[in-house]
Amino acid sequence: MSKLVDAAAVVFGRKGFLDTKITDITTEAGVANGSFYTYFESKEAIFRAVIDEVNERMFTKSRVPADAGSSAYQRIEHATRAYVRAYREEASLLMILEQVASFSPEFREMRRETRKVFRARTERGIRRFQESGLVSPSLPADYAAAALTSMVSNFCYMWLVLDEDYDEETAILTLSRLWAQALGIEVDLRNAEPSAS
Repeated sequence: MSKLVDAAAVVFGRKGFLDTKITDITTEAGVANGSFYTYFESKEAIFRAVIDEVNERMFTKSRVPADAGSSAYQRIEHATRAYVRAYREEASLLMILEQVASFSPEFREMRRETRKVFRARTERGIRRFQESGLVSPSLPADYAAAALTSMVSNFCYMWLVLDEDYDEETAILTLSRLWAQALGIEVDLRNAEPSAS
């Protein structure tokens, strides 16, 4: 099954969802066409499996380890940097998910579920900041998480999918600074200013 999912990721990335045929996937995987239906009932089903793996990789790669930094700002910057890099690696498949979600109710719901996972992690982080006194308890953590995750993911979409031109380091530091300042977290400007080049 993993051979088919890996092959599907390659073919979807190359041809897009609409132009991909099941025979393209089985040819890429080097398996007989009939074996596809042992594991998947449709092209939609294998695309869901591909996106599940994308989400798993992105969630894992953008996790902030305990030793990511001593300050709240350092942890925000670490998370932003990791998310941007994970998004870049998965951009071609994330683009397809956005496209398919625009006309398929099933994939629209999948796109919402993807967003919920990242938004929930952000909300937990904001609540921890609130409990430690770094963020005002009057800020609705769920709304703040929704707004901040939207800012970063949409910026990445415009940049890494639609090819708007941004310098990576400047983008990461700007997003991190906006995120921190929106929460009222002190920013160490020595670490939040892009170096002149």
